[in-house]
Amino acid sequence: MKPTPTITLIISMWIFSGWEVTQAIEPRPGSSFKEWCETQANLSAEVRKTVELLLAEAGTTDCEQATQNLSSRNELNLGHYEITDIRPLAELTNLNSLDLRNNQIKDVTPLARLTNLNVLSLSYNQITDVKPLDKLTNLTELSLHKNQIKDVKPLVKLTNLKGLNLNTNQIKDVSPLAKLTNLNWLYLHNNQITDVTPLAKLTNLTQLRLDDNQIQNISSLAVLTNLNSLALGNAITDVTPLAELTNLTALYLDNNKIQDVTPLA
Repeated sequence: MKPTPTITLIISMWIFSGWEVTQAIEPRPGSSFKEWCETQANLSAEVRKTVELLLAEAGTTDCEQATQNLSSRNELNLGHYEITDIRPLAELTNLNSLDLRNNQIKDVTPLARLTNLNVLSLSYNQITDVKPLDKLTNLTELSLHKNQIKDVKPLVKLTNLKGLNLNTNQIKDVSPLAKLTNLNWLYLHNNQITDVTPLAKLTNLTQLRLDDNQIQNISSLAVLTNLNSLALGNAITDVTPLAELTNLTALYLDNNKIQDVTPLA
């Protein structure tokens, strides 16, 4: 009966060795799509799904050709695919426009190298941290609608933004947005905002959504005279500041506590 432990040990070592083989090391951050493609058989299901979608976009299953095709792309749409892992996109640095809406993305770190992006849509995901986006200083449009964002400070460096959608997040403090003075449209519907004073510096705004927040005082908005569309469904009682906004063509004031609309006459 003495040989039994030896046999058990050999079998255990064989099983462990086999486990190590199947758990192949994934490509390091900064790896080309070709490297992700060539190791896809050993990747997790989540990242393999992204690789397969990119191969479909490239129109080939050949890893080298796919890498060439994708690297020359300026636009890419991977919305509505329930993607969770976007690491294989990290070296597609020629992209100007990227649509990743309606997925299940939490980590946007792989996007930090895509510095040629002008338009980026990340709406309807599960993002909490937008710090990796602070390097995307060529962005002119950014959509982060319906995520779980509380802190918008990392966006202060994105001074080329013309449009920013932050609807349906968990934002309370909008003061970092005061530096984004090139904004033409800003959507902040359905957050937890009480103070809109910092937005007074955004004098280039033509569209502003602030409905479904907790705002009472809108006096600071009186200087935004370029506004032509304004949504303010909140807890507002006094609309006197709006009398200065003579370029308004669309004004939404539902769900407020307004009694006197004379200033709007």
